[in-house]
Amino acid sequence: MTESLRIMLRHRLVVIAASAALALTTCSGTTSRTAQQAGVSRTATDVVTAAPVPVTTPPPIPSLAAAPEVDAPAAPEVPLASDEPVEDAAPQAVEPSAEPPAPLPEEVPLVTPSVIVHGGDAPLSDAALEEVAGDEALTTAAVTAFDLEAVGPSGETAELRAMTAGPADVRPFTPDVTAQNVGVWERITDGDVVVRHDVAQELGLELGGTITLRTVHAAVPARVGAFAANGAPPLADLLVPHDLGELLGADAVNTLIVGADGDAQTLADHLGEQFGARAEVVRPPAPRQAGPKRSGSVTLEPFSYTSRGDGTIAIDPAWVAKNIVTVEIPGMGTTRCHRVMVPQLQAALREIAEAGLYDHFDRSQFAGCFVPRHILWNPQRGLSMHAWGLAIDFNARDNAYGATPRMDLRIVEIFEKWGFAWGGWWSTPDGMHFELARVVEVG
Repeated sequence: MTESLRIMLRHRLVVIAASAALALTTCSGTTSRTAQQAGVSRTATDVVTAAPVPVTTPPPIPSLAAAPEVDAPAAPEVPLASDEPVEDAAPQAVEPSAEPPAPLPEEVPLVTPSVIVHGGDAPLSDAALEEVAGDEALTTAAVTAFDLEAVGPSGETAELRAMTAGPADVRPFTPDVTAQNVGVWERITDGDVVVRHDVAQELGLELGGTITLRTVHAAVPARVGAFAANGAPPLADLLVPHDLGELLGADAVNTLIVGADGDAQTLADHLGEQFGARAEVVRPPAPRQAGPKRSGSVTLEPFSYTSRGDGTIAIDPAWVAKNIVTVEIPGMGTTRCHRVMVPQLQAALREIAEAGLYDHFDRSQFAGCFVPRHILWNPQRGLSMHAWGLAIDFNARDNAYGATPRMDLRIVEIFEKWGFAWGGWWSTPDGMHFELARVVEVG
């Protein structure tokens, strides 16, 4: 695909995004947590934003050139994604661009994907792409989707579907909470990859850490820039910058994401014939109902939600506005919790401070409260208590899920007095985790 054609396909989105940026006087309000705050756990993520699904990004870095150099060890000995020989499987580094990229707009107009055209192993026709790019009724992103093998920090492997992505093409097609978090797209601009939450959990990834990506063309260590939902249903398992995709051999456009008004099936039939390829209608997940949930004598209001397919969910914003409130946690910053839990949480923290135990809490390991997600980021499991804003995590790194808890039992006793259950007592311990088990009156 020629560079001029790629520019044509992205031009309309760039103009729209730039216009939106000029109209904005404030940023989106999304606050990204640092890698230090994230620790090694994503059990909860404190994101101070009206958006219902968390996006977690590591600290910004000016460019890859300015980031500390990390030696790229040889890729672990794992099977390749294909039996074909690899001329050079040694890890390679992505060269940073000579000039820093222009600042990205804080927000972009969102586009709902209607149809995805899949070319498979064959590139999509340049002539058809040019024709689609000239259709003002369509908004498109021309990208490359490809399979690779990912290797986690401890040698865990997974066969994943990757998609090349950038701020000017895929960004408007992602969920609001991802599209409007400029930090995610700055990470991609810097050369990082953005991974789905459930995939990150499966591979044991850490923000700012390394994931090795292997195809028959190359084995490349990449920095993990963010954990984020990329669609509902997901567009891919991870998003990679275009330059990194080309290094991995994904250098031909074989996928077209299309947004348009009107009947999606009619559009899919037309595009399938136009490209001579499979055109799939994007069907959003059906809404589900959670609750009502009882906590002692109190019945909590139920909510409707949709699952994004990556372990995160999107909750009815009206329920969030009514029930989730911002609370100051002394020494930890602010987080958001269910309003019913806040009085008991504050009472427990006051007593912990009065007992001289508050210094046991490490701010860098605080992992927050309200996170709309499934248990362990697994979309096949039920909803986490964090999805209700009824759980909070302290000292996440020292009390990782499944590890022997190191929480001071005097702190546990105080939390239990104020109606909380401690995850450290579970058969698979979760020592960071306190959840509301019963409602008690606070004087």
